[in-house]
Amino acid sequence: MIRKENAQRVVLAGAVIFVSTIAVLLARQFNLGPARPAPDFRTFGPASALVRITEYSDYACGACRAAADAAENMLKVYGRDVRLELKHYPLVNIHRWSLDAAAYADCAGEQGKFKEYAARLFEGQEKWGYAKEKPKEFEAFARGLGLDWPKMQACAAAPETHRRIKLDMAEAEMKGVNATPTFFINGKRAVGPVQFAEAMRKFDGIIEARRQPPAGNCPEK
Repeated sequence: MIRKENAQRVVLAGAVIFVSTIAVLLARQFNLGPARPAPDFRTFGPASALVRITEYSDYACGACRAAADAAENMLKVYGRDVRLELKHYPLVNIHRWSLDAAAYADCAGEQGKFKEYAARLFEGQEKWGYAKEKPKEFEAFARGLGLDWPKMQACAAAPETHRRIKLDMAEAEMKGVNATPTFFINGKRAVGPVQFAEAMRKFDGIIEARRQPPAGNCPEK
């Protein structure tokens, strides 16, 4: 009887693992997963935008720095037609301080200067990205922007700050993200600044098509 129960448990465990694996593979294939909104300070553009972009990024990543410049220009060009949500995916296995950088960026966002602090992180990658000890640049960037450094330290150490970043990372992994930057543009994946630039060339067509009335309907007068 005991052997039979053990066998049933093994079969049940195997079934659970199989179903979980299939769910993850389907989520990756169809870009499914938890649709957690980014904080307001990491979101740019209106909810009604015709082009919606989610970017997973790492502040110690050189390609992410290039993509950040392109994204900033994109927001200026397309204005209210584009909405960008920035999410964290620090590659902690190769970038020792990228999770800390993400935490400090969010804490700068809590003080109203997310974009400014993120720009400093990207500009100073070579100084802090591969430091052997905790980089002094994190504090220098904060003070240079007039931020409350003790408050930022407390924020960066807070469990809720790390939880928010870890949820971004889990969401990215559910979608099969394994490189940065990775973008999802109206649900379609683009990896790296080159693919992102190629996708942006199609924005005019996407926006124009979405502005057209449905086929068979006459525009209102």
